[in-house]
Amino acid sequence: MRRFTSIAASVLLGGMAYFGLATAPVRAADHGDAPNIDNDAGADIADVFAFLDPNDNTRVIIIGTVHGFIVPGEAGNFAAFDPLVQYRFDIEQTGDAKADSSITLQFSERTAATAPQTATITLAMKGHKTSSYTAPTTPATLAATPNAQVLTRNRKNKVEFFAGEVDDPFFFDIPGFQRFVASVAAGAPDASKLSRGRDSFAGYNVLGIAFSFPVALIRGAADNNVIGVEFITSRRTQQPGIKNGGFIAKGDWRQVDRMGNPAVNVALIPFGKKSLYNASTPVQDAAGKFGADIVATLKFLGTDDAHISALAGVAVVKGDYIRLNLTIPNTGPKGGTNSTAAFPNGRRLADDTIDIILTIIANGATLGDSVDASDIAPQDEFPFLAPPHQPLDSGVDDLTRN
Repeated sequence: MRRFTSIAASVLLGGMAYFGLATAPVRAADHGDAPNIDNDAGADIADVFAFLDPNDNTRVIIIGTVHGFIVPGEAGNFAAFDPLVQYRFDIEQTGDAKADSSITLQFSERTAATAPQTATITLAMKGHKTSSYTAPTTPATLAATPNAQVLTRNRKNKVEFFAGEVDDPFFFDIPGFQRFVASVAAGAPDASKLSRGRDSFAGYNVLGIAFSFPVALIRGAADNNVIGVEFITSRRTQQPGIKNGGFIAKGDWRQVDRMGNPAVNVALIPFGKKSLYNASTPVQDAAGKFGADIVATLKFLGTDDAHISALAGVAVVKGDYIRLNLTIPNTGPKGGTNSTAAFPNGRRLADDTIDIILTIIANGATLGDSVDASDIAPQDEFPFLAPPHQPLDSGVDDLTRN
């Protein structure tokens, strides 16, 4: 197994070098996945999750995170949603690549560093009348203890909502993987470089948006058992507000970032097309816009036809959505831990997606980064996202693991 894994890894990294991935910075999940998003933290998607509530499988949890790598001591400056960005979850409910429903959010400007923002949420759900309502975010604090998470439940449609600063739930060893890449490039693949077990996201926070929906609201037709979820951020043209200060935004929304499945843009799209991928749609995915690039990358990665077909089925055939089967039970703590409901059936906070994807790419040979869980465990109840790290007292070691 060790020899097979080394061979698979050698082919893997050789293909990465060919496509400009080994020489470019290693990006993770969707954090800073393309040049167009590198300098736009407010619109930079980190991750998207979709799973049945393990406490009540009649409810669907949808989570999106943005603006990664927030240092706890900078929460007063960075732990706020950009009021000039539109955040949108598209829901596919009919088995094709075209979105059928959407959940759109915009946030008010902050009135003070520690004051909550107001989220305006618009639900445009297939088969239901479009509705809008407002809800507060959970404001960040520099105190030793984070503020209690504010949960809002809409009485009419029974949708629950949370938005605020949280611990980044993603886990991956970026330096370990970079060093492994370097060992392969030097002609001496050293798998021990993947054994550091240090989570590059430990100690950092991110902004989280979480919804809990009744299955009946999110599934569309009563006989539909599979939904697709994509997370999108968009901006309008910005200009200074001459009279009142700040900025105003006008014109059409322009898509900045999108994410369905983890690591598609990061690992499978050639560097020169990453920004184009962020500006595209699942309909274009299904039409083959990036299919040849993804297949070619996987061929160079040494992935066989069966595993290429599996990955293509997830990210290409019906577009890049996280797809969740509503009939597969989800159970366990931390948002669910039973293996039968694991990614790529939706995505849960505790799913080790990096190891799963690397193992598929390596044709089933176990390949992973030795980081198996986030530094703070997800909560067992909605919103499941763990509270944020707070500034530490004098003499306490920093929690980052770079």
